[in-house]
Amino acid sequence: MSEPPYQPTLAQLRAFAAVATHLHFGSAATDLGISQPTLSQGLAALETGLGVTLIQRTTRRAILTTIGRRLLPHAQRTLDGTEEFVAMASGLASLPVPDCSAFPATIE
Repeated sequence: MSEPPYQPTLAQLRAFAAVATHLHFGSAATDLGISQPTLSQGLAALETGLGVTLIQRTTRRAILTTIGRRLLPHAQRTLDGTEEFVAMASGLASLPVPDCSAFPATIE
């Protein structure tokens, strides 16, 4: 039986998007409220899982690879969709729940 396809975590996608935005690991880690090693580990795990290099690391900054530039909009859409999902769920959770006794019983 084959192994299921790799599924990145939201934390890994956030790490990628933050580094791509800041082009600096320290700034990205600060923005996410995590340590730089945690950010680096998450991004490395994402790259390993996908089998691609998303960010080229230099001593002073990070540079998006061609693959990174192509995948960034997809990662951002996933993150935006997740935020929208949570916001929608929060809004629905605040709606009143109808009293089920007001509905007729199911007839079999």
